[in-house]
Amino acid sequence: MNSISELSQEEQKAWYETMTEHSFDELEWEDARKTLLRLLDQENRQAGEAAIRAYVSCCAEAVSGSMPLPSLSSIVEDFFSRYGMEEAG
Repeated sequence: MNSISELSQEEQKAWYETMTEHSFDELEWEDARKTLLRLLDQENRQAGEAAIRAYVSCCAEAVSGSMPLPSLSSIVEDFFSRYGMEEAG
């Protein structure tokens, strides 16, 4: 499942609540999630949906004061290359 719309109603609601806390649009969140899933897959790792959402949200929060806002996907890639993802197994 790569699309947020393919997740359970509960997960979709959690994603949409998280999205409203930041200045990125829905498409950017969708792309960032797909980017993180791809990066995890490249390393043969997995993470739960809550951990994925928290990671992308952390990335969004880290650049919230930047103008102009960078691509959320590029921030996810940058953070992943620098710090990895502890919650992924």
